Amino acid sequence: MKRIVPTVILALAVAAASASVAFAGQPAEATGHGADVSAVAKAVHSVGDKTHGQAVSEIAKGHGALVSAAARAQGAANAAAGKAKGAAAAAAGKAKGAAESEPGRLKGFARQAQQP
Repeated sequence: MKRIVPTVILALAVAAASASVAFAGQPAEATGHGADVSAVAKAVHSVGDKTHGQAVSEIAKGHGALVSAAARAQGAANAAAGKAKGAAAAAAGKAKGAAESEPGRLKGFARQAQQP
């Protein structure tokens, strides 16, 4: 029974903090989580050090997941842009090569036509 009460309080505090973050309208960058950490720390202060640490750890994990997801999304966008740029450069190189080889190709056809 002694362990159930702190766990329930911790779960409610984390849920309240998560709800406040969800409704607060966080900016695109995952920043400013200090107020949430402080609120949870104050809510679970009387529960005990272990539970307090767990609450702060859960918030830090959530914040880390947001930062990681944002970084992954930005990396994917940069990779897609790089692939598109590379494909465009390759197409331009092929077109340039074809244009520069055309006079030589025509000379070859002319030589073949002149031979008996």
